[in-house]
Formats: sequence, structure tokens, C-alpha cells
Amino acid sequence: MASTAKIIQAHEEAKSYDRIKSKHLIGTIFTNFTPWNKLYGFRNFIHAPSGKKIEFANDPAVIVGTAVFKGTGEEVAIIAQQTPSSEKERTTLNYGMVKADGYGLSLCMMEYAEQHRLKLYTFIDTIGGDPYEYSAEKLQSWLISYCQSKMISIRTKTITTVLGLGGSGGAIAIQLGHRRLMLSRAEYSVITAEGCSAILFRSADKVAEALEVLQPTANHMKKYGIIDEVVKEAPLGRNNYIPSTLKNLQASLTAASKEVDRFDVRHLREELRRKIEKCGRIKKEQRIYGGIAKKIKAWLPNYFSGRKENPDISEMQIAIYGSEPHFCNDEKDGQGKIIRPGCKKQLTKKELHANNSSCPYCSRPEALSSDDYLDFLLDEASFHEIEPGLSLEDVDSVYKFFNYSSSIQKLAGKTDSKDSLVTGYGTMFGIPVAVAVCDFRFMGGSMSSVFGEKMNRVVSYAIENRLPLITITVSGGARMQEGTVALYQMAKTISAIMRLKEHGLPNISILGHPTTGGALASYSVQGDFIIAEKKATIAFAGDRVVKLTSGGRGVDPKIMSSEFYEENGGVHLVVERSKIKPAISGLLKFRGFKNNLDTGAFHQRLDSGFEDDWL
Repeated sequence: MASTAKIIQAHEEAKSYDRIKSKHLIGTIFTNFTPWNKLYGFRNFIHAPSGKKIEFANDPAVIVGTAVFKGTGEEVAIIAQQTPSSEKERTTLNYGMVKADGYGLSLCMMEYAEQHRLKLYTFIDTIGGDPYEYSAEKLQSWLISYCQSKMISIRTKTITTVLGLGGSGGAIAIQLGHRRLMLSRAEYSVITAEGCSAILFRSADKVAEALEVLQPTANHMKKYGIIDEVVKEAPLGRNNYIPSTLKNLQASLTAASKEVDRFDVRHLREELRRKIEKCGRIKKEQRIYGGIAKKIKAWLPNYFSGRKENPDISEMQIAIYGSEPHFCNDEKDGQGKIIRPGCKKQLTKKELHANNSSCPYCSRPEALSSDDYLDFLLDEASFHEIEPGLSLEDVDSVYKFFNYSSSIQKLAGKTDSKDSLVTGYGTMFGIPVAVAVCDFRFMGGSMSSVFGEKMNRVVSYAIENRLPLITITVSGGARMQEGTVALYQMAKTISAIMRLKEHGLPNISILGHPTTGGALASYSVQGDFIIAEKKATIAFAGDRVVKLTSGGRGVDPKIMSSEFYEENGGVHLVVERSKIKPAISGLLKFRGFKNNLDTGAFHQRLDSGFEDDWL
């Protein structure tokens, strides 16, 4: 494994202006390039979950088109991301952040390649997806999720290469190829080392320590099965760096092309899914269906914060206000900017919890635990947990993660959960269902290396017992302490949901408060029907992460709400928490809800009360 000094050097070279870029491939490895807007029959739009049409324009940070590959003489399809190669290109290429247009055109090119039986070559080089309003309006997170599901299911052969920066979900969107290459000094990471340093170590000067946590090198990716081959680069700075690296890359691409030609596409798809499912594999098989009833607890009002109320202060509050108060105040960032407005009303904590921890005046929700969701969504005492003991400790020893056991130990007194996803089965108004719900108390519901395995197992249970699956997402995204292995759970959870659909079983997805990052850009938007909690924070990236990775520039709070995404077609329904259970029950009893559901009529039914309508 590379030394710390070599990892730091690779990190600096991966983001260098002087390293090889996608533009160097055009005219050398690939000739006769035709851009997407000159291709006859190329469709540059998709329909959002609600049916809304979203059209895509050119994104300078992505090259999309067809060309002839010199190595084989074949006409092929190309999707190639680009980071800047000079200060002048920084704004032109959006600092290396791909916009929704880039992912939309990538998705359309995947379909074009499939239709015209063209081999697809993708090249990854981005710090991540663009988090700002323009891309949010075009459903950036949804597009990244759809690109992954398309790469997993595509009916043509694919070869992918990480050229420079493989940043977060923006990289994984087009990296799930049948053969996966990576240049030797490229990097692949859940977050930038600088962002990880600022968040995990609360310092911008701990980049070396952050790189040890993230393990972003090509050798790490090969060891963990995230790529298949490391392509040797010439030393950066030498006169022959670009031509020598192009020569090595062309040779590896030619060999990969000949290798995939030995198999039919169905075999390659199945092989890719096996590779994805192995990422985060457990070291020993356990009994899959524990069948152990999870005790539903009534959590104390202050449980989520980990703080114990000072009894003297509580007594003072009760004496002054007549009961323990709660104020629906604005949430602000460190600079005092409002990132989540409140209605300013005063109520009691008892009233708040009687309304499922959402404000009875404005419906703004607070984060809930997995126990609370299971308590108010499922019939009393009906939930049985699958694999309650499955945790990071069960992951194969080949994966060497940063030791954050002290953080996990601090969670022991807050939750019975062994990790951030709780899975099982129960009933809802007597209807049997399988359930997967994030526990926000466990490291913000973040997606760990075992997250995908737990999703896989509950899907297997649903398939075996012919049950619909209800997913409730309350998560900050992939867990940076477990690096790219945690990031790859995005693909693993999508693959699991695809397997459920292939067996003709429905998935209803609930976007709870908050749902951000890799959780939003993966399984949570693959549902047949997507319901979001009213006034929930739904965002491509959380406010703090955006500011840390963009020099302090934040995003408009309005684009981080469930109402924003409903307006832009990303969800089918936005409802108060109290209406989620009858909404799901109504969907499950709605004849043919998977096909051409009239969401307007459905919403009218919801307002009139499903309990009487459907039972």
C-alpha cells in the first residue's frame, strides 16, 4: 500500500492543471468525433417522476458524442468529464463541477449507445456534481441516480476510466462499467480531502490525515474491487507525460475492449452486479432473517441531540411558561444566515411529540429516529427486525477503515441500532410490508459500508415473501470515515431496488427530514412512488458541505426543500407526517398504482382521508 507521502503526491497530481484531460483524448485515441447535438435522433430530454419534461443544454464540463476508437477501429459512444487545465478554464468548466445538463446528456447518450449498439466509453474527472439552483431545478440528484441504474442495466458494452478526480456521486454516476480502469495517479473519493479535513478534523490543514481516512488512490480502489485495472502514468512534469500516458491508456482500453467482446452483454451485466454487491461484503454469513421483534420505545424529547436537560432549567421553564416549551425558530448557519425558516410559534414539547415531532402550526418536521418512524407507520408490535446485529464489525477484513470506534461508542447510549439502517417487516393497517428505515441518531443516518448489504437482505426477504418495500430515508449521505467503499453503497442500494422491481414488487420511497447527499442520489429516488415530508430538507448536498467545498458560497434555502422538488417534478406527493401512513396504505390498495397512477386524483383521495376510503 502506498505511503502517506506518495498518497499526498498523488492527490496533488490528481488535481493538477497539467495532468491529462479528456480533451487530450479527442483527436488522438478517438477520431472523427461528432458531438451529441449533431447526432440524428439523439434525444436530449427525460421525463421526471411526475411526468414533467426536462430538457438539457450543452455542459462544457462534459464531452458527449460519438467517435472512432483507434484501438479497434469501431465507432463508439463517449461521455467524458473535464476538470480545468488553467485558471482561465475554471469558470468555463464550472470549477470541475458537472451540471444537471451534463448528467442528463450522459443518460441520453447511454440510451443512444444502447439503441445503436455502440460500445460506451466513459471518462471520469470531476470534483462532484453542481449543487446550485440551476442544477437542482433539473433534478441533479435524480439524474445521478438514474445514470447509475442505467449503467447497471444497460444493454451495450461499457468501459470506464477514472482520469483524474473521481469526486463523490458525480463520479460514480458514469463509472459503473463492465470494465473499470483508473490512471495510477488519479483519485476516487467520497468527498475532497480538503472538505474531509474541515469536517472531520475541524481544520483545513489536516489534508494528509484526511487522505489516510479517505484512501482514494488507484491501489486502494483495486484492492477493494471498485476498479479492475490500474493504468500506469508517466511522471507528471516530464515532456513525454501526455503522449506516454495516452499510449498506455490506449493499450489498456484496447485490451479491455477485446476482453468484453468475449462475453455477451447479459453476462457482463450480471458480472458487474456481482462486483457491486461484493463491495462491503461481510466476512461471515449470518442467519439472514432474525425474526426478532424490535422494541418500540417512546423516546424522550431531547434524545436526538444527545443532551440531557438541566433539571433546574426545565423547572424554571415550566414555572415561567406553564409547561416545558418548544419554539419553532429559524435555523441559522454560523454566519447568521437563515437556512431553514420557522413560524416562531411557541408550543410545548408534549404538543410537538404528539404531532410526530413536527410543528402543529407550520408542519415543519424535526429529525426522527427509526423507532419513531416504525412506531407511527406500522401497526402496534408488528415489526420484526432482519439482521439486527449486522454492523461494521462484520465487514470483510480486506477493508481497512479509519478507526472511529470512539464515535460509535458514544452512540451506544442513544440507540439500539448497530448501524444507520434498520430493516425488517411488519404490517400497516394489516397490510404486510418490508421496511428499510434510516436511523438519524446513528451518525446522521449516513450510508456505511454495510448499508448496501442490509438493503440487499431486506429486498431478498421482500422477494421471497412477495412483499412491497417501504424505504424511509433520513440521511446525510455516504459516510466519509469509510471512504469510497461507503460511496459505492449508492450503487449497491440501487442494484437492490432494481432487483425488487425485476420481481414485479413495488417500492414506495419516503424522503424524510433531512435527506441529502448520496442517499438522495441513489436508492431513495428509485421508488415507484416518492413521498416527501412537508417542509423537509431535501438537498443534493447539505449547507455545511456546500460551503466547505465551494469557498463559503452557500445555496438558497428554498432549493433545499421538499416543496421545491415537488414543484420541479422530483416527487409525486408532499404531505404532513400524519398523512404518510394512510398515503402508503392507499397506494398499496390503489388498483394498478405502478401503472399510470393519476397523482392528482390520488391527492384528492388523501385529503378526504384514506382510512375510510381504503379499509
